[in-house]
Amino acid sequence: MLLRVLVTVLVILHLPFAGLTAMVGAFADGGSLLERVLVSVIHPAGALLLLVAVMTVKTVSRAFLGFTLVVLAIGIAADILLAVLIGMGAVKGDWPLPLVFAVVPVIGIAYLMPTYRKRG
Repeated sequence: MLLRVLVTVLVILHLPFAGLTAMVGAFADGGSLLERVLVSVIHPAGALLLLVAVMTVKTVSRAFLGFTLVVLAIGIAADILLAVLIGMGAVKGDWPLPLVFAVVPVIGIAYLMPTYRKRG
């Protein structure tokens, strides 16, 4: 119960962060297609799906959990790829920044995975 509350609080804090950066990213100049899709679509969608999944974890379907886990995993993989590309100098930016976006989704996957497996 306490873990669910902590994860819910993290997700509630993460959602406006993802939404705000999506709005800023949509109007910013520059950036690759990967960066724009990641910031404008994947991060906010993952945050919203994660919030719904955590809030309804006892009743949500296995298919919804699976879809949420896939979206979160895609976002994490893209964040890691972007951090590597920035670190190598192929893309401009600060390499730790994309990893900040991956923290809550990683926690979300760790929280949801046992429920997903039980429903298999």
